[in-house]
Amino acid sequence: MKLVKKLLFILIVALIAVLIAYFARVNDTNVTLNLIFVSIKDIQLWLLSLFCFLAGVIFSVMAVFLDIIFMSGSERKLRKELKKLQSELVAIRNEKFEDIDDSSFAENNEENLPAKDISDKNHEQI
Repeated sequence: MKLVKKLLFILIVALIAVLIAYFARVNDTNVTLNLIFVSIKDIQLWLLSLFCFLAGVIFSVMAVFLDIIFMSGSERKLRKELKKLQSELVAIRNEKFEDIDDSSFAENNEENLPAKDISDKNHEQI
């Protein structure tokens, strides 16, 4: 499977190279680029297009990295808040269990036991 992925990657790279070469062959016209402060004369159109494409790729990669950096910072904040809330939830649960009085729990069980014993005795007599 890895070999198929490698071959597919090589095929895609070769196809892109062929398309760039064809684009360069068709667009070999020299143009003049007029920027605000600089004027570049006799630059080939395909080369100018390639530079613009590469500038767009670099700008996109930088934007993605900045987004990843900011997202990891907010993710870190959210994880800290989650841990704090989870510990608070555990504390609230433990507090409720501590509030239950063991003696009242035992009294309830003792009250229930004689009722069961009485009903068991009635069943034995029948």
